[in-house]
Amino acid sequence: MSLFRGPATRLAAIQMWIEPGMREENQARAAKMLSVAAERKADLACLPGAFATGVNFPTLRADATPSDGPVVRFLADQARALGIHIAAGVLVSSGRDVFDAAVLLGPDGDTLGWYHRACVWSGEADYVSTGAPGAAIDTPIGRIGLLVGYDIRFPEASRQYLLQGVDLVVCAANLFAPYSHPVRSICRARAADNECALVLASGVGENRFAMMPYLGRSMIVDGLVQDAREDPEADVLAEAPAGARDTVIDAVVHLRQRRKLRAGLPFHDDVRSTWTTVHGPAAEGRDR
Repeated sequence: MSLFRGPATRLAAIQMWIEPGMREENQARAAKMLSVAAERKADLACLPGAFATGVNFPTLRADATPSDGPVVRFLADQARALGIHIAAGVLVSSGRDVFDAAVLLGPDGDTLGWYHRACVWSGEADYVSTGAPGAAIDTPIGRIGLLVGYDIRFPEASRQYLLQGVDLVVCAANLFAPYSHPVRSICRARAADNECALVLASGVGENRFAMMPYLGRSMIVDGLVQDAREDPEADVLAEAPAGARDTVIDAVVHLRQRRKLRAGLPFHDDVRSTWTTVHGPAAEGRDR
């Protein structure tokens, strides 16, 4: 029996095989899986990072499209036709820059907000531009923060959303399979750290440049589970099984109603804004 009353929110994470550079094929696969999410009465369906093209550095600029380009128009058409919110990872071109981005659209097809990945590793810095910290997006289902892939490794990337009072963090990802264990643990920690629900929508397939497979293992996590003595996995509401290819997972969460529960916890008031982060002076003396 739920502790909460009122309307619940059904979240869906779409895990799909992404064929590098094959936009039409990937969009057709995404459309089928979005329909499955809608049939399950999802209020929000989340697609992986760069779902339409994958991330292939040699063709990155050719694969990227403008923020009002064909990939976003496809998403808008899907959101409008299905009557659901959609979050998705998209490669976006802006002048000379290419951003690994995420976009959130409403059920009417309108764009509600963008986020450009802020954490870029050194090996991709020649290809992917660095974005800025994200702003929370207010929607009828709750306040949402967006992350992309590598961001999930950094507490600072999601901590900004705790300070903005988000109900849900969505991470649109394409992360490498060898890191599946830490990513699973990190997702649970990020949700708990920030007193929110978290959706990891993770792609599968092969990165031909790095010659490594993507991990999949999409999951939906409840960061407000406090007592897991009887079930240590109680915070994991849904998870794609290892080896799954195209699959949709979903779970029900009372997003807005949980604000009263958060208000009774001390973490938000006890956050110290004076702590030095790894991006500040403390980083200057570390080994390179």
